[in-house]
Amino acid sequence: MLSVIVPTRGDEARLGALLDALGRQSLDRGRWELVLALDGAALAPAPAARLAALGGRAVRLERRAGPGAARNAGARAARGEWLAFTEDDVIPAPDWLARAAARIEAEPALEVIEGLTVKPGGRPVHRQSQGHPLYLPTNLFVRRATFERVGGYCEEFFDPASGVYFREDTDFGFALEEAGATVGREPGAVVTHPDEHPDALGPLRWARRHMMDALLAARHPARFRERVEAHRLGPFVMRRPIARASIAFVLALALALGSSLLGAHSLAVAALAVAALAFLAVWAKWRFAPLRLPVCLLVPFVLVAALARGALRLRRRPAAGR
Repeated sequence: MLSVIVPTRGDEARLGALLDALGRQSLDRGRWELVLALDGAALAPAPAARLAALGGRAVRLERRAGPGAARNAGARAARGEWLAFTEDDVIPAPDWLARAAARIEAEPALEVIEGLTVKPGGRPVHRQSQGHPLYLPTNLFVRRATFERVGGYCEEFFDPASGVYFREDTDFGFALEEAGATVGREPGAVVTHPDEHPDALGPLRWARRHMMDALLAARHPARFRERVEAHRLGPFVMRRPIARASIAFVLALALALGSSLLGAHSLAVAALAVAALAFLAVWAKWRFAPLRLPVCLLVPFVLVAALARGALRLRRRPAAGR
């Protein structure tokens, strides 16, 4: 049996679309179950009725603890041999589960199967770096025994004070690799995910979540360096270009201000030129959209502050959690 596990904050519109899509699955209803893992939230009557119609169940965390903790709670309540992770803002194709089940039957040695997550229109949500799996929790199938062997998702990748969460999926994937799990891809198992951060303040939310980088780097230093935001250009590899450009932008502006106050105007002009080049690398992430310019000017400051908060948060971790 497959156990579909969905962490959720209870958004009624999102859940309605997801539950409708799950109701259209072609895989026989007796071969899969649905578990909603409510992350410190309640389930509204309409999605609760749809969940009941699908024969699904809900488990609830008393207080918000992040999607990693919610997935773990859902896994504990699940009965299937395989755990099928997705999220409440995706739309699975009608044959999503059937494709995964067929792959499981064809290759019983597999322990992890990564499906394909696409944007509206069919483009992949993320490009795979150097051919490595992405372990996106929008479309990931994990054998229960393997999930338990690695200890599930690390629940530290959530900050209760700010509500920021990030990198728990990458951490889980790295843990699977370190445990020697056999991983396969099934591009026929497709879910559609909406465009990320479409609103005006989306870039700032994107920047804030990088406070979790320090924790991931501490837990998986080699893989973090080689795999996280590493982009190969021919023989060259650009590692974390937006983070580095943001740091350069902030430092160059500080140098320009200091030089100007000290009367070193030539140095100030040079520093401003460096800052402008660094900012272009940041703005490029949003395709130089003119309407994004005012918010993108704030991104380097927010990102650098997030990296600093993450480093401080790591230092304050209890010794037992290190």
